[in-house]
Amino acid sequence: MEDSIEDVVNRIRENWPDAQAEQAGRVIALVRQVRLLQDAAQKALTDFDLSRTEFEVLAALRSHPAPHRLTPTDLYDAMLMSSGGLTKVLKALEARGLVSRPDGAGDKRSKPVQLTASGATLVEAAMPVVQAAEVSLLSGPGAT
Repeated sequence: MEDSIEDVVNRIRENWPDAQAEQAGRVIALVRQVRLLQDAAQKALTDFDLSRTEFEVLAALRSHPAPHRLTPTDLYDAMLMSSGGLTKVLKALEARGLVSRPDGAGDKRSKPVQLTASGATLVEAAMPVVQAAEVSLLSGPGAT
């Protein structure tokens, strides 16, 4: 069982008076909220056979204008993930036909990532389900 945030703040106040207990409490609350949102999204994505990271890649592509294409570097920046981690996800999405890797305009070493019609259909179906799972957490008790 996790300690309540109040318990953690009180323990910090008692045992480490020089630390900023209230700030630590706010950070712990944010981290726990993020974890709950991520868990809710992952559960909502089960029926779509997508991981949260795969969904985020598809959503990042879908949020850009047609043809929903980004360079891998732009995707790394948008998703704040390592290039190695993203490469693995992109290979899995490409194998499923959800993204394609057409030749780049200038540099043949870097292929852009483009959302396919199947990928767009899947992410468009998944988005409202994920958002519905998140809304109860964002509008429930303690939500700001």
